[in-house]
Amino acid sequence: MSDHPNVNPARESYDAIAKGDLELLRDTLLTDDVVFHVPGRGSLAGDHRGKDAVLRYVERLAETTGNSLRYEPETFLVNDQHVAAMIRIRGDRDGEVLDERGVHVFRLVDGRIAERWSYPYDSYVIDDFFS
Repeated sequence: MSDHPNVNPARESYDAIAKGDLELLRDTLLTDDVVFHVPGRGSLAGDHRGKDAVLRYVERLAETTGNSLRYEPETFLVNDQHVAAMIRIRGDRDGEVLDERGVHVFRLVDGRIAERWSYPYDSYVIDDFFS
């Protein structure tokens, strides 16, 4: 059985973030009015609205972790409008190691990411890691 085509933008976004390929994100994977919803109380939390804000958010993730942050999808649940990715999140920062699990939910419009909600298993771990 092949993957539903809506899995591709989610999977490709993880690859682009890992490679630092912001052009692919901007030009191919994100809608103009994209919103990333990031929970927590840390400096990276909040709603990042529009391509420029989302790309700044991704750049800050890379800078904060020395480009070590990786989203490793383990399972995708998909329909014609949404993709839920159960993920493992790994990275390191100043000698601290992050190894956490969570869920990203994507809303797609015309094959592009219009919204992404992040649901870490333990938001305190994420807040502490990025503070």
